[in-house]
Amino acid sequence: MPPRFDDVRCRVELSVADLLERELAGSLGFGNRGGYERMWLGQAIHSRYQGDAEAADGTYRREVGVSLELVHRGWEVLLRGRIDGLRREPDGSLVVEEIKSVRRGGQLSAGARELYVRQALLYAWMLRAQQEAPVRVELVLIAIGSDQLERELLQPDWGELERELKRRLSALIRGHQQARAATAERRRIARDLAFPYADSRRGQEEIVAAADTALGNGDHLLIEAPTGIGKTVAALYPALRYALANDKRVFVLTAKTLQQDMAMRVLGLLNGEEGFRALRLRAKAKMCANGEVICHEEYCPFARDFYGKVKSSGIVPRLLAGTPQLEPEEIYRQAQAEEVCPFEISLDLSGQVQVVVCDYNYAFDPYVGLSDFGAGEDLADTILVIDELHNLVERGRGYYSPALSAAAARRVAEAMVRGGRPLLVELGELAEELARLVEVAVGDLLPGLHGEPGAAETALPEDALWALRPRFDAAFVDYLEYRREEKDFRAEDPFVALYFDVLRFLDAMMLVDDAFSTLAVRTLDDAQLQILCKDPSRFLGRVLNRTHAAIGLSATLSPVEFYRDLLGFDPQRTTWLSLPNPFPAENRLVVIDATVETTYRQRPLHTPRIASRLAEFAAAVPGNCLALFPSYEFLANVAAHLSVPGKRVLVQQRSDSDRARQEILDTLRGALLRDVLLLAVAGGVFAEGVDYPGDML
Repeated sequence: MPPRFDDVRCRVELSVADLLERELAGSLGFGNRGGYERMWLGQAIHSRYQGDAEAADGTYRREVGVSLELVHRGWEVLLRGRIDGLRREPDGSLVVEEIKSVRRGGQLSAGARELYVRQALLYAWMLRAQQEAPVRVELVLIAIGSDQLERELLQPDWGELERELKRRLSALIRGHQQARAATAERRRIARDLAFPYADSRRGQEEIVAAADTALGNGDHLLIEAPTGIGKTVAALYPALRYALANDKRVFVLTAKTLQQDMAMRVLGLLNGEEGFRALRLRAKAKMCANGEVICHEEYCPFARDFYGKVKSSGIVPRLLAGTPQLEPEEIYRQAQAEEVCPFEISLDLSGQVQVVVCDYNYAFDPYVGLSDFGAGEDLADTILVIDELHNLVERGRGYYSPALSAAAARRVAEAMVRGGRPLLVELGELAEELARLVEVAVGDLLPGLHGEPGAAETALPEDALWALRPRFDAAFVDYLEYRREEKDFRAEDPFVALYFDVLRFLDAMMLVDDAFSTLAVRTLDDAQLQILCKDPSRFLGRVLNRTHAAIGLSATLSPVEFYRDLLGFDPQRTTWLSLPNPFPAENRLVVIDATVETTYRQRPLHTPRIASRLAEFAAAVPGNCLALFPSYEFLANVAAHLSVPGKRVLVQQRSDSDRARQEILDTLRGALLRDVLLLAVAGGVFAEGVDYPGDML
């Protein structure tokens, strides 16, 4: 959480991390918020060390919170931090431990070491101000994947430390005062912000008025309105105006890339005076410049000396001074040229812009969510605009519904054994053991099916699964070291994927209660243990109800109480608006063809007839057509029988890239003769959250 300034009370609350200049981090790169690979490595190593220390020393305490109040230049300052480890020596002195992991045979860079030392000394300085006992400080370095441990007793200069602290506080206060001037300018822009169209569509004024009321009251608003009336602009306009006027941030959350395209276009229309900055976040894997997703400075040159290169290159202020619409392609291009991680640059920028457009995952997924949305973060300055809100129910369930697949584990085992190296063979044996564990568990729980597909709700073999955790932790560290030494990383590594499947499953097991089902599942070629989250409301609600307000948009939110409760919105602060279809009823022709059947069992028999009838309908329509199917399989079977004289047939594929989808839209947009029939899936990118202006469709 960034420093929180209260100008009325002349008070600031901040953490020890806020007092550390990031450019000191050198090769630290992602030490605080990096990829979850690093996070899990650090957690496993710290936890093991702290557990051993507690068992050996009754005075030892882990993760000790510490706070201190002081006055600086007329400001009341509340400083908070968390000490990794604290113990009391026989002579009564207190020892502060700062625990860090290093690669085997590796050393901390000078910048990283200085940052860790300052952090440890600041904790000790805070403790020293509150304790009569002497305070000492140790830097504890633990080699990844071994028991090698090094302790370094630090020699503090308390006077110099206090002077440096005051210099840093002064810099933060100056930065806040400069930010206040920028805030005043944004408030002026908010007063002048105008709806981007001369005339509003029917229903848009109601959306703007309802959003204004909800934002002013700090309420959530659920909007159900038909496709095509301009819900996105009608919601973003009041949200942005309120955010600029009240020093808030807006996150536009979507389920699909094309919805992000639309949001960025709307923001471009609203940003006529370049009065605010909007950023689109792209998925981490797509922003990786190194062809791998191992986020650690020892393994990736784009992470190494990250903050040093960011400062010397000036890339962040340069991007902010450029176009007001920060798109991932330009961020990637400039970051790659400076050899700094494009994704981390995006995250840096996201904290300095007024609007962030991104996937639901960045707010709600516990593994990839932005640090802004962490469990302890204050979201009172955050406004969410959530597009196609009904999709968040299934996404929310998915975040907490992991599975362990015997077939996937066995594929990893086979891939490892093919490598031939002794380490890889050991990893293969571990993956094979997991596969057998899953298969035996499923076989024991579904004995009556004799290999036939089926599923049953049951208890999980928790003890056996937990017993594998330490071995997977050790294997993961050894595997990363092997890959580093071989200079052979890959973006989609099967063993890395399996490791995180295991961790997610163990995490979810600790959450299981009445909102979950635990299942044994057998398919024709696999056995799986699954955890199914039936009700994600408490997890989604923990985010939603910490925000200033959330505006949810959808054409299908009935019954609204169902979606409100299943998504975790607080009933006491949630209102809704339902708008009727504004388009003339006579413009809609509903035709039911009773000569074909589309039920799942009857489809194969009727597929040729369905294709023939669809061709007749499409040929009778003088323009581009869209036909929606309930599945890719059904779509493909009909497409194989389809021929439409005079029309080009385009088919959505499950494997389509963003570029392929955009090419389809460009074809529809540029078809001079309006001679296209597009076959797509219902609920997909061509069915929801996409504009078809004029006679494009």
